[in-house]
Amino acid sequence: MFASVRRLQASSAYTQLMALMKQDLKQAMLAKNKIEKNTIRSVLSSIKNSEIDGGKQTEFDLYRLFNKMIKQRDESHQLYVSQQRLDLAEVEALESQIIRRYLASLPVASEQEIAAKTEQWLVELREKNGTDLQMKDVMKQVTDEFAQNWNTFPAAIRSLVPLLYKRLWGN
Repeated sequence: MFASVRRLQASSAYTQLMALMKQDLKQAMLAKNKIEKNTIRSVLSSIKNSEIDGGKQTEFDLYRLFNKMIKQRDESHQLYVSQQRLDLAEVEALESQIIRRYLASLPVASEQEIAAKTEQWLVELREKNGTDLQMKDVMKQVTDEFAQNWNTFPAAIRSLVPLLYKRLWGN
């Protein structure tokens, strides 16, 4: 599929964030802010690679990508600090902050909100169905539509279900 056709399938939050990032890139170039310029270029490049690979273009996919990039920057920061390379560690920390700024602008539920909603939902399921409800039955109910109502993606909910299920059911 052509890139222009794929871009038409993007969510509105996705296209708004892309426009914001391109505008911020222009501002960083005008201000000669090298770190911000390089970080935004890196993020845009990763997004473009995701588009080329045929990835979906939703705010949830950007959320996953940004979290991955933040984790990489944080690991690099820790490595540089342990090796006494504070100049490089500072750059990684600044890049992480820039990416976090874009992550915060996404209309996606935070991990704490997802955990609270998932726990509340499991409590309601337990009250409705009793203690004989198995985890596989719970997992079947976590669909894309269900997750979108919570402004998240199914994998975020599914990752929390086993832990919360064991805590509530004691299995």
